[in-house]
Amino acid sequence: MNRLIISGEIARIEPLRYSPAGVPIAEAAILHRSSQLIAQQPRQVECELTVQASGPLAAELAGLAAGRQVKLEGVLNRRSVNSRQLILILNRIEKE
Repeated sequence: MNRLIISGEIARIEPLRYSPAGVPIAEAAILHRSSQLIAQQPRQVECELTVQASGPLAAELAGLAAGRQVKLEGVLNRRSVNSRQLILILNRIEKE
């Protein structure tokens, strides 16, 4: 199963663009910070993850402001066929 739910702050948003087929696409970066219990020890974790939305979700993502707290759900995929960089393809956006 490939499903990721992450919460955090919108760090940056790229301008809305369109695929060659005319589908709207939006990209943003989310910054996650939390305290997690790892090997029975509390640990601060922090990561920044690129997220991408297409279709109706693209307009919703592009309309968010940097600094906004969100909870995102989607699937991990490679950025492109020749890339090893991961990107979260969104299925759901929840404003917190």
